[in-house]
Amino acid sequence: MKPVDIWLWIVILVAAALIALVIVNARAARSRVDPTQVSIDPALVGQLRDLEAKGKKLDAVRLLRKSTGLGLADAVRIVDKLAASGRATKPERGTPDIGGAAGGNGATTANIGPDNEAELRTLVAAGQQIQAIKMVRELTGMGLKEAKDFVDRL
Repeated sequence: MKPVDIWLWIVILVAAALIALVIVNARAARSRVDPTQVSIDPALVGQLRDLEAKGKKLDAVRLLRKSTGLGLADAVRIVDKLAASGRATKPERGTPDIGGAAGGNGATTANIGPDNEAELRTLVAAGQQIQAIKMVRELTGMGLKEAKDFVDRL
């Protein structure tokens, strides 16, 4: 074989590989789901939080991917965020439901034990609402407005 023939075959193989790569990427781009356009059913959210709480994060990610068509990285991020938000607002067993029981709107629940509640009431009585709000935010993960509303109801 002549050196020109060898170079010709190398060029043809490289061109074929590039064309195959373009075709594969085009197919992958079409089948990707935009995570900002996905709406997740509340029942699915509950299932995902339950699975993650049981330590079955992999099963939660698989379920989310199967239900929505999301990619792996996006599904993992969403499961992590759902689990974190579930831990921040979901009361543990034996924890009082402050908000619904204290005459609030019932939508706010907090992981505040009796000792912390007494300390919060003391801070409010002493006129230290800002410290009380900071404490509620640290204990529950609430936003600033939710924590302020909670402290105002004490």
